[in-house]
Amino acid sequence: MSPNMSHQFPALWILMSVGERYKLIESVDEAAQLLIDHWPSHEGCEYIGALGVCRDALLGAVPAAEAREALIRAADEALISYICVIQGGRTFNFLGGGSPAGKRGFKPRSWFGNGA
Repeated sequence: MSPNMSHQFPALWILMSVGERYKLIESVDEAAQLLIDHWPSHEGCEYIGALGVCRDALLGAVPAAEAREALIRAADEALISYICVIQGGRTFNFLGGGSPAGKRGFKPRSWFGNGA
């Protein structure tokens, strides 16, 4: 891996099951561990693809952002809810694991005071 390449990426909060707290995922290492140790099914094209992209990112062959996107696709495939934070922390998207109602973006104005 290049010494300048980071395994970090913009945060994702993943809800693995009802009644659990969201898991904060901020790196390729955390994404790979989540996929291997906590994923509900070890089948599915997106799941298998996400494992491969995480491996490639850990080896420095692809940027960490690609592992993040692969994790999002695997969550969609498994109908796992997640929250994406767009870099800069100003705009949030709640993506509800394939739920059309969950795919609306929102800006939590009260959290930032000035409506930014």
